Amino acid sequence: MKINLFTTWMILLYLSISLVSCKSATNTSSTPEENSSSSSETISQVDRSDIDLETERVATQPWNITFVTKAPNYAELSEHDYWSVTWQGIEQAGKDFEVNVELAYITDSCENELACIEAQIRLISEYLSGGNTDAMIIAPMDANRLVPVTEKIIETGVPVIALDSAINSNKVLSLVSFNNFQAGKVMGEWLVEKLEDDSNVLILEGVTSQRSAIDRRNGFLAGLEQGNINVLASQSALWDKDMAEEITTQWLEEFSDIDAIMCANDTMALGALRAIQKAGRSDILITGYDAIQEAIGAIAKGDIAATIDQSPDIQARIALQMMVRHLETGETLPAIIYMPDIKVVSQENVQNHIQ
Repeated sequence: MKINLFTTWMILLYLSISLVSCKSATNTSSTPEENSSSSSETISQVDRSDIDLETERVATQPWNITFVTKAPNYAELSEHDYWSVTWQGIEQAGKDFEVNVELAYITDSCENELACIEAQIRLISEYLSGGNTDAMIIAPMDANRLVPVTEKIIETGVPVIALDSAINSNKVLSLVSFNNFQAGKVMGEWLVEKLEDDSNVLILEGVTSQRSAIDRRNGFLAGLEQGNINVLASQSALWDKDMAEEITTQWLEEFSDIDAIMCANDTMALGALRAIQKAGRSDILITGYDAIQEAIGAIAKGDIAATIDQSPDIQARIALQMMVRHLETGETLPAIIYMPDIKVVSQENVQNHIQ
């Protein structure tokens, strides 16, 4: 892949740091499986934390557990949106584990990323004096800015698990997440197999202050390095469909030869698709990330090439079960708990994912 020397150095540095930190912090072992076929649904085995994810404990008392979502416009989401599915997973798990679960989401109108982060901090702060929750599962909008309010919550005796993205505090019980770097790498490798040498690729990133967005972008770059691919540009569209459409429209005017656009979530992929369809450019491959149903439908029609299935409902269920086990028994959790498998959804297996 043709990128500048600084970018290459940063990727290598990131990889070395990630390998060391994951092994020391989580006591996990990496067991990569050979990818013998790009059409295989389970593409790669990722780091497994040394913890039983199969056994589920039902609570002995009705603990009150609050889930703080990072979706700034949650009330407007469809039932198939990533964060709607996440809440559905927690809600069902709450019934199964016999605990009370509450959804907390931003109701403020936030004009930009920083305003949304500040709104989430205020939302969490409301629980500092309320005393109406036994534990919190937080999907943070920023790994660093949420640290003070999160640690204040923990100091009141309310344990916290981070979901999807990290909160950079060693006081958080655990991070339950998808291995976003590894999944991004898998998607990059998948795309390399679909493209010819010297193809031109663009990347739509998520919110650049969020660990998940950083990991996905770096994973994309690492995967694309397995082939002779030119990365023309990489830009954040803040996970937003309209912004992704706007950026893609600009790219279509700027670059005459585009072979693929990699998107760090499906919402941006759908925005990129909208721009491409308006321009009549059906020759450009689009990849997404999340496997929301609208993107699955687009894959079925051949409009989007592939996406990554994160199974947010299962991630949410794991996070809630880990919290129940901690509340019930004081169980110590690994610093990171990864989902066990990475699944690429494409034309070969899309029918298995249509609801």
